[in-house]
Amino acid sequence: MAGALTLRFSTQAQLDIRRMTRDLSDLQAQVASGAKAKDLQGFGGAAGQLLNAQSLKSTADAHISVITQLEARFGVQASAQSQVANAAGLLAQTIRDAISANDGRGIAVDLPMSFSSIVSALNETWNGQPLFAGERQSGSPVKINSLDELMAAAGPDDVFDESTRYQTIDLGSGVPIKLADKASDMAQPLFDTIKQLKSLLDGSGGTIGAPISTTQTDTLTVIAEQLEREANDFTSAEGRTGQLQTRFSAERVRLQDRSNLLLKEIGDQADADIAEISVQINSLLVQYQASAKVFADLSQLSLLDYL
Repeated sequence: MAGALTLRFSTQAQLDIRRMTRDLSDLQAQVASGAKAKDLQGFGGAAGQLLNAQSLKSTADAHISVITQLEARFGVQASAQSQVANAAGLLAQTIRDAISANDGRGIAVDLPMSFSSIVSALNETWNGQPLFAGERQSGSPVKINSLDELMAAAGPDDVFDESTRYQTIDLGSGVPIKLADKASDMAQPLFDTIKQLKSLLDGSGGTIGAPISTTQTDTLTVIAEQLEREANDFTSAEGRTGQLQTRFSAERVRLQDRSNLLLKEIGDQADADIAEISVQINSLLVQYQASAKVFADLSQLSLLDYL
């Protein structure tokens, strides 16, 4: 009877040692990896919740990456719109100065420089993609390079080369956001005014001399007013770009907060509590040592111990 009890206790101690060895191995693996389980299956019923949180965080992080790049784009875009506004405004000021001085010779000098600056700004790119060509991924939205080409153009199709659709982005709300107007939307009135000014110069032999005639003064005054309005239109477009940048920056902050919250939730579900595991390991080691001693003691017993 005593032998049977000894055998049973010995077997139980051996089983306890195996169980504790397995548990210690699992706990040490958690310490090494920092995770409660090596795969989703190890999380049991929490696996679905964990997988959903990881998916939501990945989506938020992807949107943050896109917005961060777009914030840089909006800086370039606003600068290009400001460049057009400045070029148109300076040309208007040159005309007003010419009227005031009754000497129009400087207009013929400033016009091609202003036109070149405007075309350069409208053809600005970001990461190789034109900013104001709609969905177009390459090429230049303004395909003319000189005032002579502008004068020869029969219509907008001879001036602009753009996609039919605007470039948009959807950050997950289901509502596409237009990133920029196309060059033709913004610049067609401005090019019409420049064309009017070039016609006036050509009709005056290539330049307006001194003094300026009354008819020329009246026409130049109208052109200057138009240029000022069109410069203000580009300044307004620059302001809308700034509003978009502010909106996207706020959205990036919101998404970052969401990502951080999801990261905490994932950590609560998946990360091992090292302090708690250390307590469990210490407790198991004490039990392991006790069980090992019992097993060793029982293993040394023989029939002589009962005689």
